[in-house]
Amino acid sequence: METGQLPPSAADRDGLPPTRRRVSADLPVALGMANVGFYAASIGVVLVVLADDLGIPPEQLSWLGSAFGYGLIVMAIAGPALLRLGQGRVLTGSAVVLGTGSLLLAVVPGAAAAYAGALLQGLGAAGMVLVAPGLLLGPDAAIKLTRVNGVASVVAVSAPILLGLAAMAGIGARVPLLLITASMVVLIVASRALPRGRPPAAVPVSRNAAPWRLVLRRWLAVVCSVSVEFAFVVWGIARLTAAGLDPGTAAIVGASFQVGMALGRLAGPRLIGRLPMVLVGSLLAAGGTLLVVLASAWPLVGLGQLLAGVGVATLYPITLAGLMATPGLRPELGASLGALASGTAITLAPTTLAALALVVDLRVAFLVPLPVLALLLLLHFERRHPGK
Repeated sequence: METGQLPPSAADRDGLPPTRRRVSADLPVALGMANVGFYAASIGVVLVVLADDLGIPPEQLSWLGSAFGYGLIVMAIAGPALLRLGQGRVLTGSAVVLGTGSLLLAVVPGAAAAYAGALLQGLGAAGMVLVAPGLLLGPDAAIKLTRVNGVASVVAVSAPILLGLAAMAGIGARVPLLLITASMVVLIVASRALPRGRPPAAVPVSRNAAPWRLVLRRWLAVVCSVSVEFAFVVWGIARLTAAGLDPGTAAIVGASFQVGMALGRLAGPRLIGRLPMVLVGSLLAAGGTLLVVLASAWPLVGLGQLLAGVGVATLYPITLAGLMATPGLRPELGASLGALASGTAITLAPTTLAALALVVDLRVAFLVPLPVLALLLLLHFERRHPGK
């Protein structure tokens, strides 16, 4: 059996041939990840707006920026058991939770409803991140993941813009989150065709356990890539407000990071395999980070976020595909480890940046991505040259 083919039993597990199963997964996975992208891109805006509504500094709501991370950690622990219930069921349940959380955060008044909505959003989005890799397994998984995340990044561009315009129009910056709730209804219908059994293996699973050092190195690489991304996702808007913009305008300008991510992921499938994208992406992200730290004028801060977005774009798909393709690693365990890596990053990186911002200031705190990018390059270099 060639790498990436389904075992014969997978063809009739739910009555669908392998080809049809893969095709049927395209729309729900793309739709689910598009809404995860919209949700993730809205976090920084919601954090700033909610802090303004409550009259507290944004740094005091750093836990809200990590709600997605908490959800991913929960999903990582429950992942192997949940995936045995069927990928379609996990995706449908995640859609219900994400849609409900977005509804609460968008229209229900009061801090309690906003906090509950944010936590439900994080849990629902985490469920989609958990199940997506298993539906996109194969020898070209990095390209598939880049394409799906490219869709998410294109949609994510609209999130800070729509929330910013809603804030400037006086209707409430959180109201556009209702678009997620509406999309989840469509996703629930579309996910009915998804497979019900265990996810198939992307590579033949040997009887020997996966080398733990290799798994750890690839897991840490995912942690690094997501840490850099969410440092900008969560605190990019706040950095622009610190540069003198009001929250609504900062939300619109802050879309520059999402624009960069979209451009990088749209170009990614053509570049992966032709260029050393981890090296190129890390250098671009480091250059953008330095501009965000050193610049005083908000247009330059926005430009720095654009460059960082382009650089970060392909780091997560490449590192996640590498983890999922580890020889001997079961797909459901790989998906859980990927979720745990993302959850660890999203929990720690924004919180660390916020804690540093309370000691110095947010501008200096944005130096945090630089050592993380250096570690990512070190891990990647060791993977490519294990004998050195």
